[in-house]
Amino acid sequence: MTKAQRVMVLFFLIGLFLAIGPYVFYAWWKPAAQINKGELLETRSAGLQLLALEGVTPVKMLAEGVKKKWVFLTVQTASCDARCQNKLYLMRQIRTAQGESMDRIERAWVILGDGQPAPQLLKLHPGLHLARVSNLASLAQLPLGTDPGACIFVIDPLGNLVMRYDDRSAPKDILKDMSRLLRFSGIG
Repeated sequence: MTKAQRVMVLFFLIGLFLAIGPYVFYAWWKPAAQINKGELLETRSAGLQLLALEGVTPVKMLAEGVKKKWVFLTVQTASCDARCQNKLYLMRQIRTAQGESMDRIERAWVILGDGQPAPQLLKLHPGLHLARVSNLASLAQLPLGTDPGACIFVIDPLGNLVMRYDDRSAPKDILKDMSRLLRFSGIG
C-alpha cells in the first residue's frame, strides 16, 4: 500500500468514525441528571388561540394578547383561595425578577366556571391576562391531571407547552429555569 493510499484509508476511517460515532454514543449514553426542575412536557399546542380574553371589546383571543411572549398560565376558579393567590404572586415575582427580560414574559389566568375575581386581587396583579372557560373539557390540550389548580404552565412564544410546575415548586427553581430558557431562547 502506498503512502497516498494509507492517507486515503485514514481519512475514510476518520470520516466513518465521525458519521457513525454520534449514533453509537447516543445509543448507549444516558445523562445521569437533568438540569431543569419543572416537568418537561411533550411539545404541542397549548390552545391559547381557543381562549377569549375576559373583559376585552372587541373579542380578542388570548393568543393575540400574549403573541411572541413566554407565558405563565394557571387555571383556577374565580374564588381564588390562598393557594391560587400564592401562584399568582409567584408568577408576578418570577416575571419581575427577570429584570430587563421581564417584558418577554406574560401571565395568564384561565378562570374556570362562573364568578368574578375580587377587584382587589386584580389590582395586585396588573397586566395579568384573564380568560374564561365553562368546563375542563375546553382545556383538553393542557395536562391538568386530577387537580387543575395545582399547576403553573410555561408556554413558549409559538404557543407550545414547554414545562409544568406544581404549586409546591420552589420559586428559586422556577426562576432558574426561566432565566435559562430566556437566555438560550432565540424566540420571544
